[in-house]
Amino acid sequence: MPDYVRLFKPEDRERVFHFLALFARWECALKRSNFAKRGPYGQADADWNQLADTVATRLAALDTPGYAAARDYLLANPPRRQCLENRQIRWRENPRRANESDARYLFRVIRDVRNNLFHGGKYQGGPVEELARDRQLIDSATTVLEACVNLEGRIRQVFDEVP
Repeated sequence: MPDYVRLFKPEDRERVFHFLALFARWECALKRSNFAKRGPYGQADADWNQLADTVATRLAALDTPGYAAARDYLLANPPRRQCLENRQIRWRENPRRANESDARYLFRVIRDVRNNLFHGGKYQGGPVEELARDRQLIDSATTVLEACVNLEGRIRQVFDEVP
């Protein structure tokens, strides 16, 4: 195992892998279920906003165990976003955008959790409170995605297909 993987504690390796595998499965299921849009270079991108708009009412009524607490945590404590200012990387707050529905904001925040893990420079070795927050963000995003898989039949069907 490479050192850069060993730097993660075993429970964090499992946590991160679980979330990233779940997120990847979601993106695949979205695109294969026609929740897709054309990206800026012609690529097929998952259309999380279309999903949010489609399931907003069902999402608001969802009562899966743990879902409400995870949703509330993500909405109240969204991950910060990396910004480049004067050639310096800074972390900035990530508030809800004007006219962004609860459902759209929730799914955007989950994408930001993924982006921070995959692209954004979330590393071990930071302050303990930041590591605890990162873990809570990942766990909350995982809980929400697992709870939401049954909200749209097309997605559930594709999600369960064996690759």
